[in-house]
Amino acid sequence: MDYAIHISQRQEPMPVSQDRQQTNAETAKPPIPEDELDRLEALEHYRLGGIGRELAFDRITQLAASLFDVPMSLVSIVGSDTQCFRGACGIDQTHTSRDIAFCAFAILQRDVMVVPDAMQDARFRGNPLVRGEPHIRFYAGAPLRVANGQPIGTLCIIDYKPRLFSEQDKSLLAQLARTVIDLIELRVEGFAAEEHRRKLDEERQLLKLTVENVSGGVAVVDQDLRLMLWNQAFVDLFDYAPDSVDDGVDACNLIRLTAQRGELGPGDPDQIVAGFVQSIRTNHSRRLEIQRRDGRILDIRRESIRGGRFIMTARDVTQERQISRIKDELVSTVSHELRTPLTAIFGALGLMAGGAAGELPERAKQLVAIGSKNAERLIHLVNDLLDMDKLQSGKLAFHFEDHDLGALLAEAVEQIEPYAQRFSVQVDFDPAAAPVIAKVDGNRVCQVMANLLSNACKFSPAGGHVRVSLERAGQVARICVADDGPGISAEFQTRLFKRFEQEDGAHQLGHNGTGLGLAISKAIVEAHGGTIALDPAAERGATFLVELPLSPID
Repeated sequence: MDYAIHISQRQEPMPVSQDRQQTNAETAKPPIPEDELDRLEALEHYRLGGIGRELAFDRITQLAASLFDVPMSLVSIVGSDTQCFRGACGIDQTHTSRDIAFCAFAILQRDVMVVPDAMQDARFRGNPLVRGEPHIRFYAGAPLRVANGQPIGTLCIIDYKPRLFSEQDKSLLAQLARTVIDLIELRVEGFAAEEHRRKLDEERQLLKLTVENVSGGVAVVDQDLRLMLWNQAFVDLFDYAPDSVDDGVDACNLIRLTAQRGELGPGDPDQIVAGFVQSIRTNHSRRLEIQRRDGRILDIRRESIRGGRFIMTARDVTQERQISRIKDELVSTVSHELRTPLTAIFGALGLMAGGAAGELPERAKQLVAIGSKNAERLIHLVNDLLDMDKLQSGKLAFHFEDHDLGALLAEAVEQIEPYAQRFSVQVDFDPAAAPVIAKVDGNRVCQVMANLLSNACKFSPAGGHVRVSLERAGQVARICVADDGPGISAEFQTRLFKRFEQEDGAHQLGHNGTGLGLAISKAIVEAHGGTIALDPAAERGATFLVELPLSPID
């Protein structure tokens, strides 16, 4: 049989370096590809370095051996010094040296490399695998090229006797090689997925450990309202039975348990649950307080997180609320007790300043004026404290009547003018084109305006302007109070309407106050069904927007 014809038809190898040379006419070492470093990096990426067979590749070699009726088939991975058999049929060895590997030549080819008779091939007739065990005569190897085109090894078949290999045979072997490549790609994807799962498990364990060490109750619920993660404090705060809280439990069942105790307010538990579910689906966040049957008060917060999930936290604020109530009662009591003597002191000082006790020396007049000014300041503080106390308890009386808001604002601007002159500030009023009628308590609206205008005046620079405007905006009246001051820092804006809060630093400009004016104004406006807010679009100073519902037109 003439094998020389088949040998001459062997395709030319890929470009190689001269790192390894043919040592003699009988034994040849495979050349090293010029992009060997890239090829070895591909091996590392696909985790194919090292020795070890895998069942999926074994099965491919068994199929190849059966299809081509050969005693041996290999999925050979060519490393830097060794070829390792990831799959094998008909051989027990796990690897050989690269220097004697047929596959080290095959990876240089673009197509299937065929050696019909190794004894007739100058590259292999001196090879120890040909001269000795397993006495290779026939070899056909299809290069395994991964996604970036690098050849990492071969799917090869081997026989102990010479044989021919048709173009159809080469095509079939190449197809099987592509199946091996698919397995390799799936294999590395599987490694990546497993690594991802491992990291997720680690993160979950870390999160669970973190949650367990949080003092408050924490629970994470998925997009299907199934419980994913929780800590023992969550179970204890709601007094759930241990068997009612488990991985994957429907959060609606837990809400229903709380509703059935009456801790979520009166009403049918199923309707309460439906309302909570609706809120979860439509609102990004929510905060509420509930009082447990044992008297404990829980502050509950819910925040949506990525993927349709949400996290709920619960905190026992019973002691905080008790302390706050005691403080409020103390402030209320002290304020009531101070109001009468302060009024008397202020009145007496006023009489003295008016000459009721006779003509005072100049120094005494100065001292009386100082005392009178501080007594007036204390009376304002006491009045603010009492107003805040009444607003919180719902005891502050409101007398709602239809008023022309333009007239009320004009009155408020007129009353503030002497105060504005002390700071060399001008107050400008831009009324609406037509009367704006709203059902309000006129005195309380003027109180809100007095708070806003006094703040605007004292924080404006000398020569500055405070601008007041009124307009209709749909079904509400919009009042705007803007100043030329330094504005309000972003950090303080979150605390702007809280009691006893005052901004420090440059924005304060040395102006002291009670920290109650804006809190009182907010409570009054909300009692009217309106809103008050800082305008975030203001380019300079601070601009407050007050919106009040208009009276219906008959």
